[in-house]
Amino acid sequence: MQTVVVLALIFAGVAFAVYQVYDIYYSQNFGDAEKRAESSSASGESASAHENHLRQLLGEQLASAAMNDPALSANPEPLVRRRRTILLAGANEVRIRYLPFWTGKPVSRDYRQPLLIVVLCNCLLAMFLGGLSLYTMTYRVPGEAFAWMNDETVILAILAVVVFATHVLSKLDLFLHDIYQIGQLNRRRV
Repeated sequence: MQTVVVLALIFAGVAFAVYQVYDIYYSQNFGDAEKRAESSSASGESASAHENHLRQLLGEQLASAAMNDPALSANPEPLVRRRRTILLAGANEVRIRYLPFWTGKPVSRDYRQPLLIVVLCNCLLAMFLGGLSLYTMTYRVPGEAFAWMNDETVILAILAVVVFATHVLSKLDLFLHDIYQIGQLNRRRV
């Protein structure tokens, strides 16, 4: 019975890892646009009302800079999500409060591609571990170095670490991409 429960958990972990690939791909390509379409159709507000709402949330200087930026005027969600961490240093520079004791410049590189590759590799590793758990039900992997492969609970623990790491990477992807888009304001000068 314990083996069945462990294998069911492994199956759920593999399914969740595959879902995370879908989730990060979807959020990279469609996430903010869909949320923006839902919120604008639900609220029915005009462009000027939307701009006034942004001015209330972000402040006059940051909102006007965002409205002048083509990417952020069409997609202000990164500014709204990170509004508590955005600081204006002087009149011309946007800085980010990463931690309460650490303030710095926004990232200048877009890390979406490498993070997506790591998430895909983690998904492949999760599928390998799921297949390995099914393989070791019937056959034993020989050798002392590979003895861990014969234990389903070890495979489940490794799979849990892989799924957790993938989840953290997807959140890091969203955070870094938001900060990267906000950093575009520095390149265009606030």
